[in-house]
Amino acid sequence: MADSRGRLTAVDLFRPGTAYDATQLPDGKILVAELVEKEVPEVRAKFNADGSFQCPPLMTREETRAVIRADRDAR
Repeated sequence: MADSRGRLTAVDLFRPGTAYDATQLPDGKILVAELVEKEVPEVRAKFNADGSFQCPPLMTREETRAVIRADRDAR
């Protein structure tokens, strides 16, 4: 049951100091997901003397697949 400020308490489910996102689904259910901070790689562009720049090459399909699978397996 929520308190007068709309807060829920369930020590078994919600750890103190952790951020969560709540979304109401079309069927009336509420989906609560813990927000996890992920490390984002830094990509630097190479600037040329004429003012143009070059971006690093894109990942191949296999590399993209491997990264997605590794992220799924980490959960």
